[in-house]
Amino acid sequence: MKTIFRIFIICLLFFVSIRLSAQNVTLNRVEPPNWWIGMENPELQILVYGENISQTKPSINYEGVLIHSISTLENENYLFINLSIAETTKEGSFDIVFKTKTNKELRYTYELKTKKHRDNATQSIDGSDVIYLITPDRFSNGDPENDSTEDTLEKVNRSNQDGRHGGDIRGVINHLDYIQNLRVTTLWLNPFLENDQPKYSYHGYGISDFYKTDSRFGNNADFLSLVDLCHQKGMKMIMDQVFNHCGAGHWWMNDLPSKDWLNQWDTFTRSNFTNIAASDPHVSKSDYDLFTKGWFDTNLPDLNLENPFLATYMIQNSIWWVEYAQLDGIRMDTYPYPEKNVMAKWVETINTEYPNFYIVAETWEAKASSLSYWNNGGVNNDGYKSPVNSVCDYPLYYAMLKAFGKEENIYKIYETLAEDFVYGDPFSNKIFNGNHDVGRLFTLLDEDIDKLKLSMAFILTTRGIPQLYYGDELLFGGDKPDGQLRKDFPGGWKTDKRNAFTNKGRTVQENSVYNYVSTILNWRKGATEIHSGKLKHFQPLENIYVYFRYTDTESTMIIINNKKKDIPNYSLERYKEALDGYSKGKDIITNTHFSTLKSIDLKANSASIIKLSK
Repeated sequence: MKTIFRIFIICLLFFVSIRLSAQNVTLNRVEPPNWWIGMENPELQILVYGENISQTKPSINYEGVLIHSISTLENENYLFINLSIAETTKEGSFDIVFKTKTNKELRYTYELKTKKHRDNATQSIDGSDVIYLITPDRFSNGDPENDSTEDTLEKVNRSNQDGRHGGDIRGVINHLDYIQNLRVTTLWLNPFLENDQPKYSYHGYGISDFYKTDSRFGNNADFLSLVDLCHQKGMKMIMDQVFNHCGAGHWWMNDLPSKDWLNQWDTFTRSNFTNIAASDPHVSKSDYDLFTKGWFDTNLPDLNLENPFLATYMIQNSIWWVEYAQLDGIRMDTYPYPEKNVMAKWVETINTEYPNFYIVAETWEAKASSLSYWNNGGVNNDGYKSPVNSVCDYPLYYAMLKAFGKEENIYKIYETLAEDFVYGDPFSNKIFNGNHDVGRLFTLLDEDIDKLKLSMAFILTTRGIPQLYYGDELLFGGDKPDGQLRKDFPGGWKTDKRNAFTNKGRTVQENSVYNYVSTILNWRKGATEIHSGKLKHFQPLENIYVYFRYTDTESTMIIINNKKKDIPNYSLERYKEALDGYSKGKDIITNTHFSTLKSIDLKANSASIIKLSK
């Protein structure tokens, strides 16, 4: 019996061996798809995906490129190749050869390009810039042929406020002159990468392929064309990136590399969305875990950046887009949610490769004390130091709404700016009066055009880097749900009854606001005191707020009359310390000249932006 048993075991092992050796091996993905020589970091992690690919042995024969290690995870369909790229490596292509146990070979031709030289001084974003935010699906349909595509699930349905409407990158290109004529300097698109979801995919935050433009927006080459055209016109490009989550339709969701690739729960568990948990010195572990590891929604799986392979994957993807598209900046979605030490490493890695590169972190926090955790210039009480160079200034946004909304209390702006001491550099904060996540400015200000103009004058002259949301310059209205906030731009579709991209296609009121904003922006381009000057403000009295932006040689006085009545002969005596050395001025909005600076007539609910002169 022992002999028979041994023969059985030997036969079983033989047949298992034959079966294993006959297993199919495929090569489906290699990411990043290419790389560059001349990087500060010579290390590169390549993710390889294919059936049983971990059973192969990869090799490279190219001078200067060395495989220093190979890693596998639980899933046999993944392989991680860790390369070292020497400084002396030449630009070119080589084959990564994957040899199976049966000596079958699979090949992937990998290309190394030369990292482009960039001017880190000019290819950055600072207080001289003004950002214009667009939701691509809702801006303009430049190519109706890609409204619905075979490789994506959701098809176009413009009648559905939460559906795909057909806007695309070509539509942005077609109307780039409109954006430039407004006199903004920088373009920020909500994510344009593939979102292959059955529904609610238009917003772009459920990414299903981190290296591919959604085919309903175009392709990677279309995005490159847009960036190139922006640069030719002297404009800059910010890319919206997401590290916290991917889309449920992501290609790896049906075959995860490892169990800890996602933050997994026994049942679906939503984040508590409590941003203050990140900075709260008394936070419970359960609250913190729920904040950082809970899912945004059932269709937005939460990525676990504590997995070192995933962390490297995401950081490299970010660098890939910077170099591939020659980006000028990145807006990082939901910055406080992922593992904060990995996020810090990402910022530091970007800054090592691209000094002075602009990164703005979405940090939705209403209090400056909590927001400063991410921009305080030093080490926090818990020992964490944030390297972020710009944060979203929600405290100032909410103060602006209280100032120009129903409360009509402009003191809220004054007291909010008075807390700037908590920041490392408040002048790097991204300031805004609207975006894709909040009610439309015109609606929140009770459709008061004068108040909207006041908010525009303030945002474009106070400290920080201003950002406008498309259509707010044309009185777009709407509040939650989100589909109402992200309206189609009239004239972006051939069937539209009017074309608001043109002067003739706009109403008198729309042109009034558009011209008001463009006048300020046109002047702002040359106003160095606004770009890099200091801020001096005076406590508002009787709902009138006066502040100065100034350098050693230039100064502008801004007076915001937040009252619903005219103020004739408003005395400027109180502001003589800031007026010292100046005797004249010109209101850049009305083109009114002042031969003296003793008093000024103030119109009701109006802003005066007075460029001072000697």
